[in-house]
Amino acid sequence: MRFLARSRPRLFFFACLALAGYFAYTALMGAINTHRLAEQRFEAEQDLRALEDRRAYIEAVRDYVSSDQYVEQEARRQLGYVRPGEIPFVVISPPVEDNSELPKGDWWERLFPR
Repeated sequence: MRFLARSRPRLFFFACLALAGYFAYTALMGAINTHRLAEQRFEAEQDLRALEDRRAYIEAVRDYVSSDQYVEQEARRQLGYVRPGEIPFVVISPPVEDNSELPKGDWWERLFPR
């Protein structure tokens, strides 16, 4: 009986120690998850800003392509359109090397570089 009386405080102490360890572990895991979620949110906000910039660029290209200025430019470039009183001429460029690398990106980015 005496052994049981002495072991109860020890048992209580170890139970409290285990409970405190569990709470510390839970708090630590919560802090780690909160930090990871904050990093993911920051990355998502960066991606959102990049996508908003890309959208603004594409909308600007769309607005330019639908303008009369672009239509006239393309009529001059592709169809040889000349206004009355203007003198047409053709610029001859040097030949392009065959081993040159093709431009990369979407067609509108190649057509309208930033």
